[in-house]
Amino acid sequence: KVEVIDCGVDLERFVPADAVAARDALGWETDGTAFLCLGGLSERKNVLRLARAFERRGEGTLTFVGDGPLRGALEGRERIRVIGRVPHEDVPTWIAGADVVCQPSLTEPFGLATLEAMASARSVVTTTIGGPPEFVTAESGVLVDPLDHDALVDALDRAAALPSPNLAGRAAAGEHDVRMQAER
Repeated sequence: KVEVIDCGVDLERFVPADAVAARDALGWETDGTAFLCLGGLSERKNVLRLARAFERRGEGTLTFVGDGPLRGALEGRERIRVIGRVPHEDVPTWIAGADVVCQPSLTEPFGLATLEAMASARSVVTTTIGGPPEFVTAESGVLVDPLDHDALVDALDRAAALPSPNLAGRAAAGEHDVRMQAER
């Protein structure tokens, strides 16, 4: 029997929190759904396709937390903010401020940011390529072909319609608790 032990998620650090309070603490204003993308602003992370899909929706805000070569191509777009890098200890607050965390990478070996969002009871939009299909359930988020632009727009709509907070995400993430993984 083969057993996979993943890096796990810290369920004590990533917890459900009040989105409005987190947004207030961060100065994050939104008129509608608050979408968040964490990580490198690179081609592999598929950030330009995500931005274009978000722009087609015409509702909410999309915030990018991270930096990279595509930062300039994302800045200056309506309803899109690029924060840049943040200290690691601030990541849980950024996730708490989101309604939906988006990680539609072209390839994602595991998907720790997605798992951290789920542990924080946030719905997710993530890739079908790599690790996320192993732990994202239909109740916790939407898996999407990262190359299908129309499917990405639909995935954003479907994830925005999921509950916020999304306790199904928290439950699914619980199976990947870092302490449980360490014991294995």
